[in-house]
Amino acid sequence: MYHPAIFARNEKNLGEKPIMIRYVVYGKIIIDTIKCNDGSIVENVLGGGGPQGAFGARLWDESVGLLTRSGTDIHASPERMLMDIDVDLSGWVKFPDLSTAHIKYPFNEREYKDRRDELLQEISRLTAGINEMTSRPIPLPPEYKKPDVIHLITEHSGDLMIERALALKEAGSIFSLEPILMPAYHNQDEMLPIIYKVDVVTPDFPAASAIAGSEDPLDVMKYWSKLGPSLIAIRHSSQGSYTWDREHDQFWHIPPVPVEVVDVTGAGNCYGGGLIAGWNRTKDARIAGCYATVSASFLVRQYGLPKMTSKLQSEAKELLDHALASVKPL
Repeated sequence: MYHPAIFARNEKNLGEKPIMIRYVVYGKIIIDTIKCNDGSIVENVLGGGGPQGAFGARLWDESVGLLTRSGTDIHASPERMLMDIDVDLSGWVKFPDLSTAHIKYPFNEREYKDRRDELLQEISRLTAGINEMTSRPIPLPPEYKKPDVIHLITEHSGDLMIERALALKEAGSIFSLEPILMPAYHNQDEMLPIIYKVDVVTPDFPAASAIAGSEDPLDVMKYWSKLGPSLIAIRHSSQGSYTWDREHDQFWHIPPVPVEVVDVTGAGNCYGGGLIAGWNRTKDARIAGCYATVSASFLVRQYGLPKMTSKLQSEAKELLDHALASVKPL
């Protein structure tokens, strides 16, 4: 038996007729502890695919809602950061009897190797807590029931939200999926049948490459282009990303926006949020990938999420022109 959930209501809509949300982003809230270049530690950083994906979409459109879960134990700092990205929070459900997931990131590969056993235990503990959190159903608020796009960030083929997203797709919404495919989860075989059903999919390159059985980006993209989705966008870290859509049938390489990189945590999630905004507006893989790349560029230049401002959005439009000029056929 668990305690009743607490729903975060959007103050903008209280006492008013609900405003339908165009972009619904579903993903976890995780509080990060990050080790910096100089060895210092930054604690209580808002992370998790949910907020990061929502920020990526919000950079381009004001009608973004976050569908997520947490405990009631979130520190004031990450909660303020969540408020500052200026998305609708009607879909944020808080459980008093569960703890919000926390994770500590090692700074580099050597440290990962030195602390491998400790980190694997931490991942196991974290996964157990997340599984308990995500096993609890959460409702779709009235504002979220007719979105243009529903974007899911999940590693669970049995996630209850997948069936809801498929139902929304049947009703006319675009179903976008960022599948979290990791060897530790042993979930590739389970997630593939879901990928065949979605409209948009954006995996990372290591997972996409492993499934395709090749490390050549063009071969990987050709393989994924036959899986069913209308838009494929594969994220390749510092190499940028690769995109394709069925209508234009052209493979593109989109380099990253040149910025001073501070922390890459969550850049892929942010990319996915920008991708759905660009795809919904243009139905063009080349342009949508550039929206996504620009969104990710704002995340990597600081710890955590920037505050959403009109200045930030104006800068995004300028960077979009730069990104479009750098795209080349793959």
